[in-house]
Amino acid sequence: MAAPTRIEHPWGRRTTDFATLGRKDKSGKNVVNPLRPDLPAAHIVRNVANIKFTRVFTSHSGAHAVALTLDGQAYLFGRNEHHQLSHRLPASYTTPQLGSDDLPSSTPAAPFPFPLRSLPDSNCPPALKAQKIVHAACGRGHTLLVTESGEVWSAGWNVVGQCGHSEEREHVSSWRRIKGGGIEEEKVVMVSAGTNHSVLLAESGRVFAVGTGEKGVLGNGKTGEHITGSRVLFIVQSEPLLVEGAIKGKKIVQITSGQQHIVALDEDGYAYSWGFGGLGRLGLGAQIDSLTPSLIPYFSGSNVLTRCKKIAAGSTNTLFIDNQEGVLLCGKWKTSGDGSAGQPWMQPRYVQDIMGYKCTLISSGGVTLFVHANDPKEGEFTVSWGQNAQYGELALGQGAPKSATKPQRIEYLDGIEMLDIAAGQSTTFFIARPPPTQAAKDEAKALIEARTPPPAAPAPVAAAPAPAAEAPAPAIKPTFDISGFGFSFGSSASPLPSKPSSPTPSDSAADKKRAAGISRTQQGAWEELARWPMVLETTDNCRVCGGYEADEVKGEILECEKCEGAFHAGCLNPPLQGIPDGEWFCPDCDVEPTAAAAAEDEEEEEEPVQAGKKRKAGGAAAGTGKKRK
Repeated sequence: MAAPTRIEHPWGRRTTDFATLGRKDKSGKNVVNPLRPDLPAAHIVRNVANIKFTRVFTSHSGAHAVALTLDGQAYLFGRNEHHQLSHRLPASYTTPQLGSDDLPSSTPAAPFPFPLRSLPDSNCPPALKAQKIVHAACGRGHTLLVTESGEVWSAGWNVVGQCGHSEEREHVSSWRRIKGGGIEEEKVVMVSAGTNHSVLLAESGRVFAVGTGEKGVLGNGKTGEHITGSRVLFIVQSEPLLVEGAIKGKKIVQITSGQQHIVALDEDGYAYSWGFGGLGRLGLGAQIDSLTPSLIPYFSGSNVLTRCKKIAAGSTNTLFIDNQEGVLLCGKWKTSGDGSAGQPWMQPRYVQDIMGYKCTLISSGGVTLFVHANDPKEGEFTVSWGQNAQYGELALGQGAPKSATKPQRIEYLDGIEMLDIAAGQSTTFFIARPPPTQAAKDEAKALIEARTPPPAAPAPVAAAPAPAAEAPAPAIKPTFDISGFGFSFGSSASPLPSKPSSPTPSDSAADKKRAAGISRTQQGAWEELARWPMVLETTDNCRVCGGYEADEVKGEILECEKCEGAFHAGCLNPPLQGIPDGEWFCPDCDVEPTAAAAAEDEEEEEEPVQAGKKRKAGGAAAGTGKKRK
């Protein structure tokens, strides 16, 4: 039996104009583009509604993002002023904008996600296109990608070597692999990035750093601070440097970066931090920079439950989830009162408003904090808070306050299972899991209700001894014992008894775990989510025959989940029978993007076509098909 259907779709709240995101005009007011307004609530990104995403990455100090798909493809979007998406981008992927000199920008932003593999070879070498992407990180103006084979590729701003290449190249415009410092002998599995640094985590548990030595983020015990003329400069590390200190000999399994601080987590749940210690963001109890990794005292106890299992660094703070699934926080996240610059939390402390809940995801943005919980009593829910949020990035919804000093429940997201959350500078991205198909529900029910066959009845007790039988011929002993492959040796009159097959306890546990693995998203909550762009030029008429009513011959009229186009089920090629069990996409939306489509004339201004691999409507790769109302 096939595994339960697991389709993940990206959807999220974000400002729709990356060019003006977080910027002010000459009078000091926020720049507003009426054609691309802020979205105060989460919206499904229509352009990639048919793509299966699993992770999303952005920066608390930047305005670009990377989303990864189930099959290892990377989709890029956002601001590109420092070539962090590579340069030049095909014109069909960007929207023209004015630069700081009021002239057309040569590096316009990409408003919608586009596949990395569709870039020209001059932007993305074939050696990178041929590989699956398993992790990514975004800095203020640079981006890192990790391949399945353990290579790290980078692009963007490299003024202090944060891309892992010589700082003589201010911008890395084409994706280039990071080499040197022994990193080629390691398999990198995770990366993180701050304002001007990058950190690479190898499968061996060793950590490497590149970029500026300011505030000690390189973890090598020095900053190299010196004055040249009127400028203060720091050591620059453009080749991966092994970080040791307190993490030497430890197997690190997670890393995360703030603007100028880094936190690492080892396999035993001990957390370490280094870099800028201002406002208590390191959790070490003092506002002192740590030039080498230091053990965070709070998580150093002997009780395993009080140790850490997940970390997320923000611009001026750090979030933790401990082994009791509680959320802790240190640093600054407010402009006044407890948790402000005057009263920062110097050591990790529980966030009182959400104590007692089982939390699974954390993310910290420029001024925002997000927590998602899968609680036995409350179910799936997401909370957010942050003071001085101005663009709706808390996702609290239309008419709700833009800023919040305490965790606020995002009510319309109740019942939505989140796979990932990425809080950015002035925007937030979510990966939300669609509801389960009916087939997945039926399979889960069957797995849960399946019972182990009853034990065989005991053999009856003989009333009298049986007469002695003639001794059988001695068995022939094979040179190699292959009885486990179903063969028996000896007299044909006395074969080895066959053992009835029955599920083992481990099989039963695996089945229950698999049954519990289907989506927990509620259908009603999913259907209430808005989409962006919100309005499309569509009609109720079938795009094939022009009819607008269902009948017995042509069947029901289906609605494409991406373009909202109408089609009779019988007008499709091949025709469909009934309503598909799953989200359905029309033939025009269910196509594979190609490099040729991306290499169109840069002078042409077209809306980018975003789609994923072709999937059969109503098959195992579908979600929740619906007919036109």
